[in-house]
Amino acid sequence: MFFKYIKHVVLTCLVSVLLLPLSAKAETTLLFNMFTPPSHFSWEVMQDWADQVNEKSEGRLKIEFAAKSVAPPPKIMDAVRKGAADAGWVANIFLGPDNPGALVGLMPWVHLGDSEATSVALWNTYQKFFADKEEWPGIEVLGMYHFAGASLCSMTDELITSADDLRKRKVWSLPGNLAKILGNMDVSLVTGPAVQIHEMVSRNVVEAYTGITYDSIIKFKAAPYTKSCVEFKKAPFAINFTHFINAKTWARLSPEDQQVLRDLSGEHLARMVGKKVNQQLLEGRIELGKTAEYIPASDDLMASFTKSAQPIIDEWLAKVAEMGVDGQAALDFMRSEVERLSTFKLN
Repeated sequence: MFFKYIKHVVLTCLVSVLLLPLSAKAETTLLFNMFTPPSHFSWEVMQDWADQVNEKSEGRLKIEFAAKSVAPPPKIMDAVRKGAADAGWVANIFLGPDNPGALVGLMPWVHLGDSEATSVALWNTYQKFFADKEEWPGIEVLGMYHFAGASLCSMTDELITSADDLRKRKVWSLPGNLAKILGNMDVSLVTGPAVQIHEMVSRNVVEAYTGITYDSIIKFKAAPYTKSCVEFKKAPFAINFTHFINAKTWARLSPEDQQVLRDLSGEHLARMVGKKVNQQLLEGRIELGKTAEYIPASDDLMASFTKSAQPIIDEWLAKVAEMGVDGQAALDFMRSEVERLSTFKLN
């Protein structure tokens, strides 16, 4: 009897030890990179997304957030490729030349004010025209989404009503298409990631800035230096992002867990981010409006932007044509999707 008892205990312990690796393997922690400050709304929406992933995977997937960004914004995708984090998101202005399809939403005159609609339209357009054309070495693309159209703001008492007004001052801008448009207008520029805007405006390096949204103006502490902002009915520029995971990390996940991430990314995540962007934009506009004046873009300014934007559109059309894609059809599709889906009004 004693030996049977010992045998039972030994077998039970052995089974428990053998099952330990299986239990550990069933729980996967993914380190997700965030480059925005913790006060930025993106933390809230990404935590919500992480909670949904954990719940839908029945606890198998746990997403943790890096205490600080593993790389500056332009280098985030490279850092994730190399394994510094398992996943992250990056502004598409920092993508290399091999993924022009992802830039369709960065074309001028796409965003009509509704970031949920524009986010969904971006994802749908990319899937329809570019997903099977582009390669993303070292990563797996899970989603894309849009922030709001950028305003053009003055730090002086002089309103910006024409291209001449811009040429009289130094302007900070996000890099990419918006900077190219302003460059075509012969505007003196300083460019950089949005997280650097406070340094530029607080030190009086520039007299105007563009490329960030009202909520970002508040979050990045540029509001105290802002006197007025130009508003466009159709945005000459609206920044968007790609949401991705390291390819090796992705390959190690079970098909079931891969499907969880797919189901909760794509259009689902586009709507999540877009709704939050709309909410934050409205709140940011109200807050900034307490100290800054809003003016509509003048006909003169619109004419200058339109003329200067066309070479950027033409260049992009030529680039995606090399991939065998009808870029005009893709751009027309996205614009029509944005118009069809848009319901949110800022003012």
